[in-house]
Amino acid sequence: MATTYVGFYRPASPELIFDAVRKTGAPTPELQKKIFGFPRSLPATCKLIGSWQISGGEDPGVMVVEAESFADLQYIDQYYNGWLRFDWHPTLTGGVARS
Repeated sequence: MATTYVGFYRPASPELIFDAVRKTGAPTPELQKKIFGFPRSLPATCKLIGSWQISGGEDPGVMVVEAESFADLQYIDQYYNGWLRFDWHPTLTGGVARS
């Protein structure tokens, strides 16, 4: 049975990410590759529900996933290792029924 998790994330190295955005208006090419490749890289036991971040703020970004085990969350942590740090929290309900 899958559990819905909310992950709050912040840059592991704010200077690396924010300097590129200030200079070019976009994250580094390496981070862009990670971001765009992420949904296809997920294990079959993990589904990305959504992810967003408020531009220019100090607030963390948010990622919502349905995961069957902690191994799925560890996969995400490792995938973004060196770029983002996550703080995962399980939800009380499974959310909206999906068919």
